[in-house]
Amino acid sequence: MENIFDKDLVSKSTSRNSDHLTLEIGGDYELLIDDVGSFVTNPNVDISLNTALEKIIRENREYLDDKIENREDIYGVTTGFGNSASNRISPELAASLQENLIAYHGCGVGDYLPEQICAATLLIRLNCNAKGFSGVSWELLKQMECLLNHRIFPAIPAMGSVGASGDLTPLSYIGAALAGKRHVYYRGEIRPTSEVFAELDITPYRLKPKEGLAIMNGTSVMCGIAVMSFLEIERAIELSCKQVALFVELIDGRASPFHPQVHNLKPHPGQIKCAAMIYERLSNPEQRLGRRLRSDDEFGAGKKEQFRLQDSYSIRCSPQVIGPLLDTLDWAKRVITTEINSVNDNPLFDNQKDLILNAGHFYGGHVAAVCDALKPQLANLAALLERELGILVDDRLNGGIPNNLVAIDDLGDESWINHGFKAVQITASALTAEALKNASPMSVFSRTTEALNQDIVSMGTIAARDLKHILSLVKPVIAIHAMAIRQAFYVLDKDGSADKLNTESMRFFEQLRDYFTPVIQDRPMDRDIDNMVKKLFPEYQLHN
Repeated sequence: MENIFDKDLVSKSTSRNSDHLTLEIGGDYELLIDDVGSFVTNPNVDISLNTALEKIIRENREYLDDKIENREDIYGVTTGFGNSASNRISPELAASLQENLIAYHGCGVGDYLPEQICAATLLIRLNCNAKGFSGVSWELLKQMECLLNHRIFPAIPAMGSVGASGDLTPLSYIGAALAGKRHVYYRGEIRPTSEVFAELDITPYRLKPKEGLAIMNGTSVMCGIAVMSFLEIERAIELSCKQVALFVELIDGRASPFHPQVHNLKPHPGQIKCAAMIYERLSNPEQRLGRRLRSDDEFGAGKKEQFRLQDSYSIRCSPQVIGPLLDTLDWAKRVITTEINSVNDNPLFDNQKDLILNAGHFYGGHVAAVCDALKPQLANLAALLERELGILVDDRLNGGIPNNLVAIDDLGDESWINHGFKAVQITASALTAEALKNASPMSVFSRTTEALNQDIVSMGTIAARDLKHILSLVKPVIAIHAMAIRQAFYVLDKDGSADKLNTESMRFFEQLRDYFTPVIQDRPMDRDIDNMVKKLFPEYQLHN
């Protein structure tokens, strides 16, 4: 796995925006999760089908056309779908069958998925259909390429998939968009596809036999949601480690829980990486392995340090909380990389071996598994930071920082009517509780549907949406934690303690200082929270 901790807060794509990049689809090329992120966020990234792929696609399509002409029974091509597979379809009606398939699956529910996810979904679907086993035409792939390069993305409703025979209903919105129907995102607006096509002189595509099924049988929507969430979870892990280091500095915590030798004795890779990042951001860590007290001058006259041989678990065990999330994400990224580079429709055609294979690659079990595994780990990250926030705002636990982070030195007698971060802590607690509540697995809620044909389903799309929802709750918890750290340095000693931070921590603290103005008189902080989320997560802005 890429070492995410080598990145700073500047987005990867920002540094590449001046370059004109091309992502090649087909051949020996493997589409990576970071490639998807680069395309979604960088308007200078184009998509190009490998020219050597055309011969493979055309031969595979000719093989299928010959079978149709010979009136062979081919599921979903010369038969009906699912429980209706006993219906026989004449070759003359085979193309109309695909149009009907797209039409009757136009029953998505809820808000449209964010534009970024719709973009990722279309790119992933192109990559899956371009493997040469789906029976699609070269012209279909070129229409997908055209939409991607014009940055026209099908507007896909969020709800309506059980993730079994693929993301049938949501992926129908790709098929419809290719044909100039329904709605698309274009230049940040949702517009009728027909209007956008007319404006850009794009000819609507007419689906050939099998092509509607090739588009709709697949896991690309759940993968699109997962991929975009993974990219932000990486950021969340990085930020959390940086903020834990600043938190340890604020409360004059010990460095021993993060010492390399500690983690060599329990060498989980994610735990080691998280501990190392925290340790390298502590000032003079080798001199802080045991108990260390502030002097009277550091701590404040008339105040006493509480004796603490060991720090609380939310401090001492932070690598053991964040580490499992990082290790689970590492596994999840490998699984999803396999999924987005797979052939996952049905039936499959191997023209070289004269095989027509009916199977279940459209089943989203692997996507459900990784998303369900990440959900509690991500929610636990919120729980960790929310507990640290609880310590930070409590002068009985934080080593003498003013209660609720009230700026008492600035307020004088008015300090008694100001309450600082009291309500913000409640917000963090509410967000954390909701994240934890949504962390239960979705994959165990299989439902029998579609006239008993789909008698076991993955629920992978809902699992991916659950993960995205938890992420939307965790991000403001991270933002509130960051705001509290910046506030705490101010109310402790007007940022005097920040001058003792090492170079790495100081660089991050200066960013937080730019992002958030300390609270003196009580003020609403809803916009502060929203702004901090946008500042900390600048690369992939996902919205509900």
